[in-house]
Amino acid sequence: MEFLAQLERLAASMYIRRVGINARIDRYADLLDEIERDGDVADIGALDLSPKEREETRARLAGEVYLDKPRLYVLLRLDDALSGGGATYDHKIITVEHVLPQWPATDSVWVKDFTQAEREFWTHRLANLVLLTRRKNSAAQNYDFDTKKEKYFHGTAGTSPFVLTTQVLGERAWTPDLLKTRQDELLLKLADVWKL
Repeated sequence: MEFLAQLERLAASMYIRRVGINARIDRYADLLDEIERDGDVADIGALDLSPKEREETRARLAGEVYLDKPRLYVLLRLDDALSGGGATYDHKIITVEHVLPQWPATDSVWVKDFTQAEREFWTHRLANLVLLTRRKNSAAQNYDFDTKKEKYFHGTAGTSPFVLTTQVLGERAWTPDLLKTRQDELLLKLADVWKL
């Protein structure tokens, strides 16, 4: 199990850092060579992430995660870690939702509670992203926060099964300060999961 956890960590880091195909092939070849040479998977140096690789992974996770392909994988892995590992997922119907919408109405609470610069900074970051089924996501749209919470957790489409998303229910307001705290907490969780 430890070997598989380390392998997932390596693969996730390379995916998040967008490591090119040739570099990935070389890294996995080194890994296979080491296994063949030592005949043991208990302590494989090729699985280790260098300090630079760990820092680069953390930096990518702290950035605008939504704008990069690994976003769904990162959020699913985070949700799994938050659930204690007991969650199951139907990947075909899962989408990523912005709590603070990408395009809020000019007369919305979002425009009152966030400056333009704050909206640009937080919209695509980890703290503002949740998982929803396709059906729930279409119901959430660009509503104000209270209405979004109602759409996430009540109504004809049922309740959201994602821990990452149910955390939103406990919040009274979605503000820049809350997003800063949430971002720090979620990044710490991922750093712990992947030993970054």
